[in-house]
Amino acid sequence: MHAGFTVSSFFKNNNINTVFTLCGGHISPILVGCESEGIDIIEVRDEVSTVFAADATSRLTNSIGVAIVTAGPGVTNTITAIKNAQLAQSPLILIGGAAATLLRGKGSLQDIDQMALIKPHVKSAVSVGKTRDIIPCLTNALNTAISGVPGPVFVELPIDLLYPEKSIREQHASQLPSNGIVGKLMAWYVDRHLTNMFSNKKSSIKIRKKKSILASQKDIDNAALAIVNAKKPVVLLGNQVTQNKEALPQFLKNLSKLSIPTYTSGMSRGCFNENDVFFMRHNRKHALKNADVVITAGVPLDFRLGYGYSINSNAKIIAINKSTKDMKQNRKPFISIHGDPTRAICEIGKIINPPKCEEWTKELNLLEQKRDNEIIKQSEIKTDFVNPIKLCTTINDLLDDNSIIIADGGDFVGTAAYTVRPKGPLGWLDPGPFGTLGVGGGFALGAKSAYKSKEVWIIYGDGACAFSLAEFDTYVRHKLPVIAIVGNDASWQQIAREQVDMLGSSIGTNLVNTAYHQVAIGYGGKGYAVDDSSELKSVLIQAKEDAKNGFPVLVNVRIGKTDFRKGSISV
Repeated sequence: MHAGFTVSSFFKNNNINTVFTLCGGHISPILVGCESEGIDIIEVRDEVSTVFAADATSRLTNSIGVAIVTAGPGVTNTITAIKNAQLAQSPLILIGGAAATLLRGKGSLQDIDQMALIKPHVKSAVSVGKTRDIIPCLTNALNTAISGVPGPVFVELPIDLLYPEKSIREQHASQLPSNGIVGKLMAWYVDRHLTNMFSNKKSSIKIRKKKSILASQKDIDNAALAIVNAKKPVVLLGNQVTQNKEALPQFLKNLSKLSIPTYTSGMSRGCFNENDVFFMRHNRKHALKNADVVITAGVPLDFRLGYGYSINSNAKIIAINKSTKDMKQNRKPFISIHGDPTRAICEIGKIINPPKCEEWTKELNLLEQKRDNEIIKQSEIKTDFVNPIKLCTTINDLLDDNSIIIADGGDFVGTAAYTVRPKGPLGWLDPGPFGTLGVGGGFALGAKSAYKSKEVWIIYGDGACAFSLAEFDTYVRHKLPVIAIVGNDASWQQIAREQVDMLGSSIGTNLVNTAYHQVAIGYGGKGYAVDDSSELKSVLIQAKEDAKNGFPVLVNVRIGKTDFRKGSISV
């Protein structure tokens, strides 16, 4: 027996049925333990994808996502994804292998100070030194990840902790001096260290309980009074509203009852559909500049909202957030509610009727319809190759009702955000405020492994696509038939648009018309190239059929350029 079975039993007892990994000798016992427990092990092609996949699992399901990587470069390769999860407030557990406890600092393979590297980017980081502490440390890690403001945690498990005690003792014995006083002293020290490490004593680690943040009733009542008296209220929803999946249905009912013009971002996209007259996608800037009450539910006033200056200076801001820092960022709220935005809106909806804002809603709906009509017209404009807006509206028309959409890119994905409508809650995944490229491959692994019967679409920019294209190998090996659409304009267009206008050069932003579909075929999937709008719908229908038949598929669509996103920022 070895401690890999201890780790896998923790997973089994905590409803963790899938883990994401890239193998390494430091972590092999954990994978063997998971295999024995029947836990699904998905082996990726780049460690960063393990964390992106774990992130998606946590966002979409009631289970926490788990990534397991080997020591040294295995851990360092995850840093971007870990930071992305931290800024997106997404809980997950990253387990990293490490050099043997007795060999640290002696030049052993892949031995670095992982704790110093990763601590700034996680809610907690712990290195386990005794087998009896594995379960308590993992329990505390899980509880920390999901408590308060959710986020990633790191647990380091040294290699000598995981392998069988007999093997570890034999390994150390073979490296000790064979005789003399030095040899005897070293043998005594090693024996004492290993005896303590493998001892069956009770752990001294105290279990920290899960913590919830409960909003004060006084704050709820004050917010309700301000909302019911508003003439031009606006609601802004962020990622936090989808974290409480148990309360999400009731949250949506209460928000529907209030019928306040509502704008969504990140994971909150898809919470509403075209039948919800209060759900808005366009002209947010106009709404915020004219609002008298703005409810920010799990949304910080960061660069996406002009650092708070996008909002009418006379508007009463009601900030509902799990994070006190985010709640007060850049502008002081009229009312601060420290708590779960999902629960808070439910409580507000219980005690008040909708504010009288019919004329305001009508005004915004007219602007909404006008913009939708403009988009339809713009989608029909002839461009070189395929009009990117036409591509997005065609995707939108072909989505299944339970589709999950993953956004990974810049300019093309920005277009998709305005034109592709998720069909329901938890139907949209994007990186979040870090603006990370390369999330697509891992996010799709997490989404499709959790919901095998759902369509999973990756909407890729051609720049972002290459970051995680190798995961098509993983989709094939694990029979995860995702549908990837690449909007290919042979450019880092999000940057090029501003750079050329402002600085007069496209240096560094030029790509070529790469045959990404051939890469997918090479990995064992299906691939198609489209450069004419007349072929578009039939190829996408074929891609859907391929996915239903078990093939991951990539459609490489050559797109033209439009002025749809002229003026949008990339910094």
